[in-house]
Amino acid sequence: MVAKIPKPEENSIDVLNLVLGERVKYKKFYGRITQDLAARYQLYDDQKGCPSGMPPLVLRNYVDTDVDALARKKTLIGLYDPDEGKYPYNELEKLRKKNKLLACPVCGELGRPRTLDHCLPKTTYPEFAINLLNLVPACDWCQGEKLADYKNAAGTRAFLHPYYDEVNRPLYSIKLQPPYLTPVISFEILDDLPVELQALVTSHLDGINFWERFKDYFESSYQNIISIVSDTRTAGMITVATAIESAYSLQAGKGINSWDAVVYRSLLEDADVMDFLQNGVLSEFP
Repeated sequence: MVAKIPKPEENSIDVLNLVLGERVKYKKFYGRITQDLAARYQLYDDQKGCPSGMPPLVLRNYVDTDVDALARKKTLIGLYDPDEGKYPYNELEKLRKKNKLLACPVCGELGRPRTLDHCLPKTTYPEFAINLLNLVPACDWCQGEKLADYKNAAGTRAFLHPYYDEVNRPLYSIKLQPPYLTPVISFEILDDLPVELQALVTSHLDGINFWERFKDYFESSYQNIISIVSDTRTAGMITVATAIESAYSLQAGKGINSWDAVVYRSLLEDADVMDFLQNGVLSEFP
């Protein structure tokens, strides 16, 4: 995750109560579990989505048979797919389609995310299938890479949480190796981050297959930068540094760790690369 975003406006427990109050089927089950569900939602918020000390609810405690427990797991998961006009249809659509984000908060790729990721997977934690605090806007790729992964060997979160983690700061950079016209890049997490945050950022980026995706993106992005630099030098109105600083300011407004922001910031921090962009030969051909 590369950006902290505001929590959903709606109170998750209030939405839960509206959902359960509207359901007609399985009233006995909901009557037994509602109070504990609300308590679990509060625990989720208190623990900032960390699964440590928060194992999934044992649904067998709220039904009469093992068969019923399996069936009610499907029922809880099914709350995530409500008919239009029923709770929480509008709340989910708002998170998916009206989140006002300009980049995926999970990876930083530009573009408004249109899917929702369950931070604690609903297949493992069906009780959180419609917990708004457990639902984060994400791009299709992140959702597909992450799937049902959620914890590390210590039982704590393996991924950053966009509603809780303080990550609106540079998290990583790239390093360019010559030849700078067609550089080879490497990636490093910033060493001024707190140790625990460094480990979580590492785990998070590994879990979404970030590096392979970013390398592919960089190749096309950098060629566009070379073109912009060439035009800037030809026009002679501003320096290359000023042009890149302006581009960085624009992209950082979409997210301090959005992909273009990372690229421009990394260029600005490398004196050798900036010297090449200002003075070097920008084409392999005379």
